[in-house]
Amino acid sequence: MRITQVRDYSKRGDAQGVPPLMDVQINAYKRFLQADVDNDKRKREGLEALLREVFPIESYDQKMQLEYVHYELNKPRYTPDECRALRLTYGMPFRVKVRLVRKEKADEILEESIYLGDLPVLIGGGEFIINGAERVIVSQLHRSPGVDFVTESSEGDRPLHACRVIPERGSWIEIVVTKKDILQVRIDQSAKIPATTFLRAMDEKFSTDEALLRAFYETRTIPVGQLKAEFYSVGPIVDTETGEEIVKAGAQIGDAVAKIQGSSIKKVEVIERVADALILNTIQEDGTHSYKEALLKIYGRLRPGNPANEDKAKALFTEKFFDPNRYRLGRVGRFRINRKFEQNVAEDEMTLRAEDILGSLKYIMDIRAQKGYVDDIDNLGNRRLRTIDELAAEELRKGFLKLRRTVQERMALKNVDEQKALKIVELVNSKSISSSIEFFFGRSELSQVVDQVNPLAQLVHERRLSALGPGGLNRKRAGFDVRDVHISHYGRICPIETPEGTNIGLIASLDLYAGVDQY
Repeated sequence: MRITQVRDYSKRGDAQGVPPLMDVQINAYKRFLQADVDNDKRKREGLEALLREVFPIESYDQKMQLEYVHYELNKPRYTPDECRALRLTYGMPFRVKVRLVRKEKADEILEESIYLGDLPVLIGGGEFIINGAERVIVSQLHRSPGVDFVTESSEGDRPLHACRVIPERGSWIEIVVTKKDILQVRIDQSAKIPATTFLRAMDEKFSTDEALLRAFYETRTIPVGQLKAEFYSVGPIVDTETGEEIVKAGAQIGDAVAKIQGSSIKKVEVIERVADALILNTIQEDGTHSYKEALLKIYGRLRPGNPANEDKAKALFTEKFFDPNRYRLGRVGRFRINRKFEQNVAEDEMTLRAEDILGSLKYIMDIRAQKGYVDDIDNLGNRRLRTIDELAAEELRKGFLKLRRTVQERMALKNVDEQKALKIVELVNSKSISSSIEFFFGRSELSQVVDQVNPLAQLVHERRLSALGPGGLNRKRAGFDVRDVHISHYGRICPIETPEGTNIGLIASLDLYAGVDQY
């Protein structure tokens, strides 16, 4: 064998070695699969977390239950060269071991490994062989979940502020200040409702006007002799002898000072100084006065035309904001909310809390008082990277939800008492999972054929970020041709305005390892 001698004529060596440029892709896919980890030692992340979220699957009559045991990834059937030649996908057979439990026959527990499809194998730096062609999954750059404060518009010299509570999965909540200085909430582009109505529905402790006023303003109980016309009443001021309501809750005392002092009332809880009447105006606009009324009003806005009752309204509200499977802030969202409002809520608390909405409303008041600041949505601190593990889990979740519905429908058709032995394979249809895998790796917007003009072009392609894809921008809504974001060693944000005037901040060139934190 001929040995080639390499001579180094440089006077100085490299100050720093070349970092592992494909670690983001490789480590993300390893986290997703956990292929080299024992079944009982896998962390609740990636594929393991997804399966534990979907299972157990219970029948409608709650007599049968399909439980998850573990999953297996077997060796690929073909080599990479054979897959290229035969136009096949180079992947590992994905099997899930499940257990069927029937309440009527508790002693008969069936266990079976079900084949759900082939999960592609990462080869080289970050590419897959899909139907004989080498493809790469481009990482997505999108807005971080959490809460962002912006200046929505200006009324003359007076800015009107707004904030958006953006979850990782679930309904968006937008809080805006109107021209009449009233706080209003919009849920998923629905009709606006007063912010105090939404806060009442979040927690019963904020259901009364008095509780809301104490949460936002400093109150004091004083003798009626110290009352002044500019004070505001916290609760309704009622003459105990006649039962007459002299001043409503949240209203200014005004000309009623003499009448209150001439009644049998001795002490009154008041707000002495109101720097911003935003909440007072919102309460006056709010037509609800209790937890139940707030729930029914929100249900009427979200489900117009449906007859409302308290149970339905409570179930809808719980499903929208308190169900971890339907509403999830994510670790990043919870971290950003904790940091913004200086809270110490546990990172595993993924659902929305009343204190989060309370903090958002208070922060809008702080911005109006020049104590806070609005966020720049083009700043990289408000962006995050969705790598292949998160993107794949999101697409596979859709397939597993279809699988769950199919299993429940087939369970309903099966007679538990029939003599014939029930097989798990008759309940599970693997087509929904295999089609989800095929779509994500083969046909989704973020799956692209690898640029193989030269090794450097391939490396650049595998390190590329895109603003497109599920949960991001799309060409139709943006109103112009949004192209993938190129990666280089120079980071610069380029705000791009659409024909409609919407400002979309895209990153023209950014190093993946210089300032982008995938957490």
